[in-house]
Amino acid sequence: MKKTIFTFSLVLMLMVGLFAGSFFAPDPAAAADTAQQVANAITVQGASSITVTPTIAYVNIGVTTFDKNAATAQSENATKMDQVYKALASLGITKDKIKTISYNIYPRYDYKDNTSTLAGYDVTNEIQVTVTDLTKVSKVLDMTVQQGVNQANSISFGITDQERDAIYLKALSNAVANAKAKANTLATAAGVTITKPAQIIEGSSGYVVTPIYNTADMVKGESVSTPISAGELKVEANVTLVYNY
Repeated sequence: MKKTIFTFSLVLMLMVGLFAGSFFAPDPAAAADTAQQVANAITVQGASSITVTPTIAYVNIGVTTFDKNAATAQSENATKMDQVYKALASLGITKDKIKTISYNIYPRYDYKDNTSTLAGYDVTNEIQVTVTDLTKVSKVLDMTVQQGVNQANSISFGITDQERDAIYLKALSNAVANAKAKANTLATAAGVTITKPAQIIEGSSGYVVTPIYNTADMVKGESVSTPISAGELKVEANVTLVYNY
């Protein structure tokens, strides 16, 4: 009886295996057709970049104060930073255009004869100012230095998200046209015919920004207005097109 049951189970397993194999086995004709499509393809890269004039400046500046007493250093720092905010407000720059990027209190030590002695505390408050009127950038630098800024970092330039999106779409369209021209040239040279692309793959986008300006010279407090040039930046787009023939 056990032998009969074992034989029946074995036959059933073989039948299920054959059925599953016939159901999941790839169609040789379909596989060959897919391979042929991959083989008969033209793949091209398209690129485009559009040069634009920046419309926004990001100015990183800060105030550093020192005192033997940490609370005194903090209080002096707050007073100077308040003056900086008022100077910015006089230029029409509101607080929503100013953000704190770092606030630190560091102990300062004096070293002598391999012995360290606490000298006091440095308090640094760094902010980033977004300036949408580039004619005011020099004034932002000069006026804030007069009001206590002594920690100058950098200036970078950019455009708004809305401007970037609009320009990027234009660059993307140009990149597709660039890729199509390459594909048509290759097809003509090879004596084949192509129509619409089988695949369109968008590449990464980004800026090629102007060099960041170092603002270290501003802390000298010179009376001459600080000259600033925004320069240019680029919005780039890249695509990959695949044509079957």
